[in-house]
Amino acid sequence: MPRLAVLLVLALLTGCGAAPDSPLADQCDTVPPGAERVVLTAASGVRLGAAVVGPPDAAVGMAVAHGASHTLCDWLPEMSALAERLEVRVIVPDRRGVGSSEGDGEIGELAPDLHRALTWLHDQGATKLAVLGSSFGGPIAVLAAQRATTLPMCVAIAVSPLTGIEGGVAPLSENKPVASLWAVAETAFGANATALFEQVPQVKTGQLKILPVGDHSLGLLRGHPEAMTFVDDALRTC
Repeated sequence: MPRLAVLLVLALLTGCGAAPDSPLADQCDTVPPGAERVVLTAASGVRLGAAVVGPPDAAVGMAVAHGASHTLCDWLPEMSALAERLEVRVIVPDRRGVGSSEGDGEIGELAPDLHRALTWLHDQGATKLAVLGSSFGGPIAVLAAQRATTLPMCVAIAVSPLTGIEGGVAPLSENKPVASLWAVAETAFGANATALFEQVPQVKTGQLKILPVGDHSLGLLRGHPEAMTFVDDALRTC
């Protein structure tokens, strides 16, 4: 079975397991200190469960698009540590139809949903905004950054990304620039990261890093410090 098909099957199996406004402790086995539940309302009225970490007065805010088999719970530990390390505010929404978010996983609404998370950060006081997308979330994050023309975007970060998702996520066809693009991937996803980096227009050229390893997505960040340092360095450009 092709890798993309596997990811889509995993996305469907993940399912919606908690209400958008349920306590984080009811959804996640481990909740980092200071993590707070946030409920975002998409333009269609769908409620998206999210979690936010980091100082409320942080100048830099980042929204995360997780991978196909993940929920926000998987990303909270790493993002909490990052938020503390760099003094940024990070919001991690569950993708619609997954975890604590309502909806049926409509592909065409995924980038607008992430844009809603960016708008929430801006409304809360962040003056510079970033996105991070991993695996299935990679093209969602890049597309959201391309379309966020009224927000103070500073960088889009793609980790082990796909180049697009059939049904409405096609950053390579958008022909709109991102402020800057930093892409890091393992060998198997190196061609995808390279395609995004070379074909998506950038106002300020970021960086591309391909690691000769097999770990993917969160595994890449957890198992290889140079990958997480790459993400930190990208955010430090904001």
